[in-house]
Amino acid sequence: MSARAVPPRQLWLLIAGFGVWCSALVVLYTLHAFGCAFAWPTGALRLGLVATLLIHLAVLGWMCRDQTRRPPDPELGATAAFFRWVIAGSLIAAIVAAVLVLGPPLLLSTCV
Repeated sequence: MSARAVPPRQLWLLIAGFGVWCSALVVLYTLHAFGCAFAWPTGALRLGLVATLLIHLAVLGWMCRDQTRRPPDPELGATAAFFRWVIAGSLIAAIVAAVLVLGPPLLLSTCV
């Protein structure tokens, strides 16, 4: 049995979902901080926060759909199927984390 190197693209896809999640976290909190600091109207601030979260969720959904529809790399054999499964699982975990962690704060008061 010969060991084949896994393409770097496959390895980057393992962390890409949580990279988008981190981006959503940073952008949401930054937008919230600016909105509170500059006294933006509550409706506009909440709309911006919801739009930001929905855009990030759409990106995560697109990445997950793209990953599940892509055929496995025939060069990697059984490893390709394993990587597809793990990458799809990490993307689904990132979507769930985004909804559970970033969703509920949008229901709270915007600025105190």
